[in-house]
Amino acid sequence: MVPPFDYLDSMMWALAAIGTVVGIMAIKLPFKASTGTVEDKFSSTRGFAIALGVPGFYLFIMGLSISFIWPFDFAGGVYNVLFGGSAAIGGLVALAVSIALFLNADLRPITYFAAIVGLYLLVASNAILTYGLTREPAMSAIWYVLSAIPTFLSVPAFHTDNKKLRILFAIFAFLFAVAWLFEGVNVTIGHLAPPPPE
Repeated sequence: MVPPFDYLDSMMWALAAIGTVVGIMAIKLPFKASTGTVEDKFSSTRGFAIALGVPGFYLFIMGLSISFIWPFDFAGGVYNVLFGGSAAIGGLVALAVSIALFLNADLRPITYFAAIVGLYLLVASNAILTYGLTREPAMSAIWYVLSAIPTFLSVPAFHTDNKKLRILFAIFAFLFAVAWLFEGVNVTIGHLAPPPPE
């Protein structure tokens, strides 16, 4: 028997953490676009790598577990694809950035991977609206679009040293974080509510 899948809320908190760390990282780290690396190699860079890698790894593992356990049998199992796929590849992006930061490797190629993941999220948001998935399809589609925007903005933000592009990227990373934090709070409160009296 498949256990109840009640850790979706913690996955949302992990997404909020990733968005927050990425937004702060984009503003604070002295990233140089010509080399694709951070000039300050070993102090704050490795701290950001760990802070991003831990929730990224958790998200990746939880996304894989959805794919293997297949806990959502209602609606033909589409929620397994919707939540599992996006969590797994989103976690991989966070892990890739984390490893690149830790090794001070070139971040620019990872932005291409991130943009493809963003395209996946846009397709998923379209499916949410088209098929009326989740309890609130419009809101869920907005969450997925807000998740996609930073992935697209990462390409110009980390291929130039334009401070305004970095700030724009950071703003959308923070919006992504706030959206998932809001959703995580609501889902956590819902999961912690005691059952109604019989």
